[in-house]
Amino acid sequence: MLSLSVEDESILYGDIIRQDFKDTYNNLTLKTIMAFRWVSEFCSNARFIMKTDSDVFINTGNLVKFLLKFNSSETIFTGYPLIGSIAHRGFYPKTYISYDEYPFRFYPPYCSGMGYVLDGKLALRIYELMGHIKPIKFEDVYIGICLNILKVNISVPEGNQQFFINKISFDICKYRRLIAVHGIVPSEMIRFWKDFTNCHHRLKTCL
Repeated sequence: MLSLSVEDESILYGDIIRQDFKDTYNNLTLKTIMAFRWVSEFCSNARFIMKTDSDVFINTGNLVKFLLKFNSSETIFTGYPLIGSIAHRGFYPKTYISYDEYPFRFYPPYCSGMGYVLDGKLALRIYELMGHIKPIKFEDVYIGICLNILKVNISVPEGNQQFFINKISFDICKYRRLIAVHGIVPSEMIRFWKDFTNCHHRLKTCL
């Protein structure tokens, strides 16, 4: 039934890309490559692209204000920066990576896959490069590898932190200043949005 609905959606809008692999944590990189393919085929003229997880609250208004500060550039890539991260060889399956898959001790600078923003033209350059770079299990590190090869530096947000990799409790004054918060379940997402959109008068009291 679900497959039929997807077929109907594809016929109606022509904007669905599907591939034959299991939807697992270790295949997140394949899903991300598909997302960049979607950008290449359907949004190639977009000025900015944001990739985010489904459990991330995005303050879209603040995101737009943040992006308007950037001058025209094809090298913008920003989010929650991870610099000097070590490739773990321990026994914890979620963080382990073999020497065969990644032979170096440190990962290149990258942004957490919870949510990152990049220039649209840079997204097209990354997608073109993906055809020549073997995927690894960590999609955000994989994007960092592509950026490193393209000699593109991560833009670290100035001032207060705006991308939160760990969940923070909802507070209207806190959330009005941030861009992204990770770890939000669907019921919280709905409730936070209702509070966020229905409390504009309270925003004036935030310092």
